[in-house]
Amino acid sequence: MIKCIKNTTAILCLVFATHAMAKNCTEVRAGIDMGSGTTKILVSEVNVCTKTLGKVLFAQEKPIGFNEDLAKSANNQLSPEIQQLGVTTLKALVLQAQKFHPARITGVATAVFRTAANGPQVIKQFNHQAHVSLRVISQKQEAELGFLSAKAALNDPKIKDTDLLVWDIGGGSMQMTTYNRINGVKTPEIYQGKLASVSLKDMVIEVMMNKDLKQVSSPNPVGPLAGEILRWVNFYARTHVNPQIMQAASSKKVVGIGGVHGYSIKDQLHPINNQYSAADLERVAQMKITQSDAQLSGDYRATDVTNLLLVEGFMQALNISDVTIVKANLIQGTLLQ
Repeated sequence: MIKCIKNTTAILCLVFATHAMAKNCTEVRAGIDMGSGTTKILVSEVNVCTKTLGKVLFAQEKPIGFNEDLAKSANNQLSPEIQQLGVTTLKALVLQAQKFHPARITGVATAVFRTAANGPQVIKQFNHQAHVSLRVISQKQEAELGFLSAKAALNDPKIKDTDLLVWDIGGGSMQMTTYNRINGVKTPEIYQGKLASVSLKDMVIEVMMNKDLKQVSSPNPVGPLAGEILRWVNFYARTHVNPQIMQAASSKKVVGIGGVHGYSIKDQLHPINNQYSAADLERVAQMKITQSDAQLSGDYRATDVTNLLLVEGFMQALNISDVTIVKANLIQGTLLQ
C-alpha cells in the first residue's frame, strides 16, 4: 500500500525534485541535414532521459544546389563557387541557431558528399569554418537515421517498428526502410537507391531530351515525355527494389519523409490529413506537365513535375495504396543520438 505524504515540506521537496529531474533531462540541441539540394537546420528541446523530442525552437532550410554543381563538373569535384555558397549559407543558419544556446550543433551530410571526390574534404572545411560537427554518412546509415526520425516525428507509442515502411527521397538518393522479426530478432530491411529527385531530372534532360546539362537545367515543360518517364520509373522500381521491400510496401503503413515528400509533393498536392494516393499524383501531374518553369513556382520548380512522376511510378510498381507524409528528415534522428 502506498502511503500519502501529508507533510507540506516533504511534498514541496518532492515537487521540486521532480521539476529538477525534468530540467536535468532536458537539453537544447541543434541538428543539420546537409543534403544534395537542400540544407536544413533544427533547434529543439530533447529529453535525453527518455530519448524523445520536445519543443521545436527554430527550423529553417535553404536550397544549395550541390548535386547540380557536381553534375556539371569535369573532375567529379564540387566547385569553389558552390563551396563558398555552402559555407556562407551554413554560417548564416548556425548564427540563427546559436541564439537558442544549443549544447551542441551536430549533423550529417549525404549522397552528393559521398559521390564527390572532394566531398569529405569539403565537409571538413565546413566544420572548421562554421564551428559545427558534420559527418558524411553511408546510405545505410542514412536509411536507419531516416527511420528513427520518422518514428520520432510520428510520436505514436502504439506503432511498432515492424508496422512501418519509411520512404525517404532526397536529391541524390532514395531509401526505403522497414523492420521484420526474423527468429525473434528485429532485423532491418533496406532498399538503397540512386534514382531520386535530381538524378531523375538529369536523366530526363540528358537521355530522353538529348540535351547538355551544362546548358539546360530544367526539363520543363515535360509534355509528351511524361508517359515515357512514368513507364521508365515503373520499370526501374520493379527491377531494382528487393522483394522484401516490395512486400512491405504493399502491406505496411508507408510513411514519406525527406525533401521530395515534405516539400515538393506536399506543396503540390496539399493532401488531406497529409495522406495521398497515386491517383492524386496523376491528377496534379496532368495539369503540370504542360507548364514551363515560368508558370511553375518555388525554389524547386525544375524537379517538381518529375518528382510527381517519380513517386507515382514507384507507387504503381510496388502496389503502394497511399503514403502518409511526416515532417521529418535526418535531423530528428541526429538530435536523439
